[in-house]
Amino acid sequence: MELYIEKEFLDDFHGRYNENMLSASQKIVATILKEYAEVEWFIDCEIESIEKMETLKNENPFFHARSIYSSPIAIKSIKEHFFERSKCDQTLIFTQKDEDWFGEAERKGALCFSISNYKDKIENIVRICHFKIDLSEKFAGWENTMENIRKLIPLNKIIVNDSYLLDKPEFYENSVYPLIKAISKNKKTLKHFYTDFLNKVNFNKVDVYNFLQQKYSTSEIRIIQNNVDELKSHDRLLYSNHYIIDCAIGFNFNPRISSNSQIIIETIFEKYTYNRLRNHLRKTSQHFQCLVEEKKINAYYPN
Repeated sequence: MELYIEKEFLDDFHGRYNENMLSASQKIVATILKEYAEVEWFIDCEIESIEKMETLKNENPFFHARSIYSSPIAIKSIKEHFFERSKCDQTLIFTQKDEDWFGEAERKGALCFSISNYKDKIENIVRICHFKIDLSEKFAGWENTMENIRKLIPLNKIIVNDSYLLDKPEFYENSVYPLIKAISKNKKTLKHFYTDFLNKVNFNKVDVYNFLQQKYSTSEIRIIQNNVDELKSHDRLLYSNHYIIDCAIGFNFNPRISSNSQIIIETIFEKYTYNRLRNHLRKTSQHFQCLVEEKKINAYYPN
């Protein structure tokens, strides 16, 4: 995670924090500050000496708690640093005031909050974007299911891990494509498909790639063999910057037929999901790098 936080926000958050009267969003932000691992964090204040660092720790317990995991990176301007240097892979921004550049930052894939809106915004995300779909009941379709998630949570990447994802093009047309279209509205996004295609007679990587490139003409597309090396994939999952979608039946299911399976959607504002997402994405990234370094060019396309 990449965390940008204004010192004024952090001090205000600490000043209003009361262990006996916490909102759900306060608990979530406090947990991010105190417990989330592997966070690169930036703060807009000078830290020119060890003494200054110790003073900041003593003044704000949340600054101290975050510093236990890693030292902050001092920057002059959150806006300038974000737009000039951010990876914007999984980015949260907390500022004291609503900024006129929030919209542009969210179009890049960041989630932005101010002291006046973070409570409602995070609680809405948790209330609306954490849910289960019982596929034994009539499925409303991805467009209706994902509409509010698309409005609340920006994204710039979609990674689908499903061994049987592209087995049947007609199911892809009816299920997977509507899902990705619903959450991205064909926005330019990185799209990687981890699937099982080695030794499949009817699987032509070039044809499948051309099919996907036609569907997502503005996006970076890659097809990657998943069940080789150290990546043993069983569950079917879709990852974005900020949430995971579990679909046990697989993403290429026939939406007109009921089943005893379910779909589960959760965001990084649940610590378990944050840890799960970062672990899974680390493993998929390591897996792909291993394929590249070992020159297993038959296991990914394009290469």
